Amino acid sequence: MCPCAGQDTSAPPGAATMPAAGPSFVSKPSPSESYWSNRGRWTFGFQVGYMVENDIPQNISHINLLIAQPQIGLIVKNFHRGPVHRFEILDEGILGNSVHPGGHLIGHSLLFRFDGKPRRRVVPFFDIGAGMMHTTLDLHAPELSGHLQFLPQGGVGLQYFFNPQRAFVIEYRYTHMSNASIEPPNHGFNGSMLTVGFRWLRHPLGETLPAGRRSRNPFHHLFGAN
Repeated sequence: MCPCAGQDTSAPPGAATMPAAGPSFVSKPSPSESYWSNRGRWTFGFQVGYMVENDIPQNISHINLLIAQPQIGLIVKNFHRGPVHRFEILDEGILGNSVHPGGHLIGHSLLFRFDGKPRRRVVPFFDIGAGMMHTTLDLHAPELSGHLQFLPQGGVGLQYFFNPQRAFVIEYRYTHMSNASIEPPNHGFNGSMLTVGFRWLRHPLGETLPAGRRSRNPFHHLFGAN
């Protein structure tokens, strides 16, 4: 008997016919998730800010501060429900100079950051915390007494991820500086600060390197391969 048209005669008799493989679908994270996702725990950043004393009673010195703030952060937890999608703790350095009326400041702040839901490449956030510093601003502004000052603060901002896990940051903060009544008088002052900066979310060490290879780049050991 002649083989039927279209019949495959290349397979040996009795061989099982395997079904044709269908298209495979692999779920991929959304662009917003891939841009701000972080499989490590640490984040790093740097920003600069300009603070202006608010025009309210007892604020008479017109204080203007230029401040640099290096940051290191720890991602505590990610949330899948609710308005808060990530909780972080930030340790932030304070290196500043008073443009008016004079003086310097150095110290650090501990902040709690609550990240909102990503919207494409933009992630909103809210910061609250406090800092302490040594400053000579008290020698030029009667609002302050003593070199030791405290800085409770809160702010809102936006992170724009221009590359996966790398973002520009802009933030507004409301601050208060005083010595917590350690040395009278303790008028203190309130100020508004606008900051701009950059942050990156660290990958686990060597995540993108082939198996068996170790990078000799010292920055990879600090910040990951990406």
